[in-house]
Parts: sequence; C-alpha cells; structure tokens
Amino acid sequence: MARLSSSFIVSFIFFIYAHAFPRETGVASLTQTQPTASVTEAVAPAVTEEARLRCSDGSTILHTTDCTMGTPVSFCHKPEAPIKCGHGYFPSVWHADHCMEQSTCFPLDAAWLTTECQHGAIPYTTNTMYDGTLAGGLSTVISAVSCSCAPDQWYSMTWLGGSSDLETFCMPYSYCPPGMTTSISFNAYCATATEVACDGVPTETPFCQCADAKQTPIYPDVPGAVAIGCE
Repeated sequence: MARLSSSFIVSFIFFIYAHAFPRETGVASLTQTQPTASVTEAVAPAVTEEARLRCSDGSTILHTTDCTMGTPVSFCHKPEAPIKCGHGYFPSVWHADHCMEQSTCFPLDAAWLTTECQHGAIPYTTNTMYDGTLAGGLSTVISAVSCSCAPDQWYSMTWLGGSSDLETFCMPYSYCPPGMTTSISFNAYCATATEVACDGVPTETPFCQCADAKQTPIYPDVPGAVAIGCE
C-alpha cells in the first residue's frame, strides 16, 4: 500500500511540473527572415525658371511702373521715329487714352496755344510745347500759358457771339461796374454735403455779369484787371 502511494505521489508531481511549464509549439525560429521596411527617397518638385523677357526688332527692355497702380512693369520698347510736320504745324504729343501718349502735328495757330491771358485772367504756369526746328529750317520755341482768375474774381464761362469757343471771363464778386448786374451762384454740392467737406465754402456766392447777355465785359490791358463795363 505504501509503494502504491509513493508511485502515485511521484506521478502527481510530474503531472504538475509538466503543466506548470508547457512546451511552446508553432513559434517561428529566431533564424526566420523578417520583412524589412522599404525607404523611398522623396523627389523634389520640378521648378520652372522665371520667364525672361527677350526683345527683338531693335527694341529694348523698359523697366517702369504702371501709371494707375504704381506696380513695377517691364516691356519691350522701341523709340518711335521722329515725327515730321509740314509748314504751319509743329510736332507734339496728345493723350489718346488713359496712360497713353501719341505723337501728332498741331497747327501753329491752334486756339489753345495761349501766349497771354485775357479777360482779366492771370498767367500762373507756362508749358513749353515744342523747342526745335520746324519745316523750312526755322528754329522755334512754342509755349502755352495757363490762366486763372484772381482770388477775388469769379469764373464766368460765356459763348462769344458768332463763335463756337467758350471763353472764360473773370468777374468781380460783389461790386459791379456800370453795365453789369449782380447775380447769385449756388453751390449745389456744398448745399447737400457735410460741413467737413465744404468747411468755409459758402453755398451762395454773388458775382457780377453783363446786364445784356449779348455783351461781353471790358478789361484794361493789364493781367488780373477787373472788368470796367460791358460792350
């Protein structure tokens, strides 16, 4: 009985040992090949070089600024051939459109070529329109004078009889000479604008005008002279 007990005890201990430390099955050996991580080198994006301005036909690159926004601009520019004008004309430029100048010929007797101020106006700027040689070899300087009424005079735009030209006459504000009468000019803008916009500007201003609409003012032959009557 004692022998069976001891054999039973030994078998029981072996059973416990076998289950306490089970054998691992299905585990990959240490020598098995493991997958390696792949490394892809990043490709730099293609960079397009800034387009370079190339000019031909004798033109050159002109760097300037936009006449409206003031932003830098570059373009191909080729100077125009000097313009030639016939007898009685002189070369100059005129603004064909916004930011655009165009060469042309103007008559020497153009109405806007004012060399002296009339109707009581005062010259305040002189602009040289042309300085060079005209057709026929005559060296000439052509200037135009800008005129303005004196601070104590009023601008009066009047159509001259039998003429299509609108002339500017400088009229006194309050004291009217013989043959003239007082009129009132209404400033429609300042009548509805804020006080800040028209600070110190009256909405109504008296000025003189010829009593007869068909007559024109008479001025002494002195720049800035006040009208002395009408004719």
